[in-house]
Amino acid sequence: MVDRDNVGVVDTAVRALLACLFLAVAVEQVLPDSVSVILLVLGSALWITSITGTCYVYKLLGIDTYHAN
Repeated sequence: MVDRDNVGVVDTAVRALLACLFLAVAVEQVLPDSVSVILLVLGSALWITSITGTCYVYKLLGIDTYHAN
């Protein structure tokens, strides 16, 4: 099996916390609708990358916080 994880433990925790914050603000709609939609998309992307441990932006940039020495 190929190891595809590139998001480390601390990175995962930060992503999960930011995702919760973004999603909560988006759902509460305390900001304009356009901002809420952007926060919803960003929060969802952060949540998915924190669950899967894989970030495709990191892959494109060659960043790997999971296997960092």
